[in-house]
Amino acid sequence: MRTANTHKNMARCAATATLACVLGLGLAAPAYADTASDLAAARTKLEQIGTQTQQIYDELATQTQALDQTAGEITQKQQEIADGQGKLSTYVAGEYKTGGLSLLQVLTGVDDLSDMLNRLFYYGKVSDKQAQTIQEVKELKQQLTDKQAEQEKNVAATQKKVDELNAQQAEAQNVVNSLDSQLQAELAAEAEANAALQAGINASTAEKATVSNETAGTTENTNNGGQTSNNNNQGGNTPAPTPAPTPTPQPSTPAPAPTPSAPSQSVDGGSVVSRAYSKLGCAYSWGGIGPNSFDCSGFVSYCLTGRYCRLGTTGTFMGWTRVSDPQPGDVVVNSYHTGIYIGGGQMIHASDYNTGVIISSVAAGMNNNYIFVRY
Repeated sequence: MRTANTHKNMARCAATATLACVLGLGLAAPAYADTASDLAAARTKLEQIGTQTQQIYDELATQTQALDQTAGEITQKQQEIADGQGKLSTYVAGEYKTGGLSLLQVLTGVDDLSDMLNRLFYYGKVSDKQAQTIQEVKELKQQLTDKQAEQEKNVAATQKKVDELNAQQAEAQNVVNSLDSQLQAELAAEAEANAALQAGINASTAEKATVSNETAGTTENTNNGGQTSNNNNQGGNTPAPTPAPTPTPQPSTPAPAPTPSAPSQSVDGGSVVSRAYSKLGCAYSWGGIGPNSFDCSGFVSYCLTGRYCRLGTTGTFMGWTRVSDPQPGDVVVNSYHTGIYIGGGQMIHASDYNTGVIISSVAAGMNNNYIFVRY
């Protein structure tokens, strides 16, 4: 019965080990690959929207400046017209008092100032030069008014584009945040599954070792019992066999001393900046963590740790401690891009597919809404 149980245990261990191998092969293709791909695409879309938004903001600023200039010109022309009208009023009043002009004759049927000026001109009471100057100013004012209306229309249309892009940017950011959370959850679930699998393998190995020891003990007891029976049958006439000499244990080969692990580099500004400079010119790739290509957060993670790993995403970095006096080695970050501050208002970052890892002005960044954080 004991031997039968032993065989059952061995079979169960073998089955468990086989299942673990199968599961291990099944995990070779990361479960989070599709989510990571979707997250990269969403970040690309968010970056494109950010670039478009910056362009539209620049266009809106130019149009607003032109509109303000036109409004100033209109104000100036209105003053010129008012001055001219005042002079004409004084002139008409003087002519009436001296009797040189029949007020009834001039004002009969007059509905507005323009009609009065036309009548004054036809009666010869306003010189050609005065009439021409006033008319030119009025025409220019009308042109400026039309120009102002067109500019206001353009500004309104551009503002509508800005509002639409801001809405798209907010929506894209929500997608990125959602996918980032999903990716983190999938990575955590996979890590948990791997840990459970490893625990199962360890338990199976331990059980197999226990079963092997029990099997060896059973075999030894069986052999000893057989010898006892044989000796009894011979009536004790045959001397017991001389036991074989116990072999002298040979000294085992000493295990090599473990190689000391390299000391971790301290996270100081000099080391971080040095790592950043060492990767200038490397290519840009979504999801890249080195050694020869990076995305923005992968590049920052390498600079901070000296390892080709990922500390997190821009969303992670945004939650770190903000600093108002940035020092070389601090992190420059907004909701969709990040880099390493190197001082002097500049940063090194994995920019895009066209430029790779470069030095840029922080002030020239997307929307100028960067913050500084410290790892």
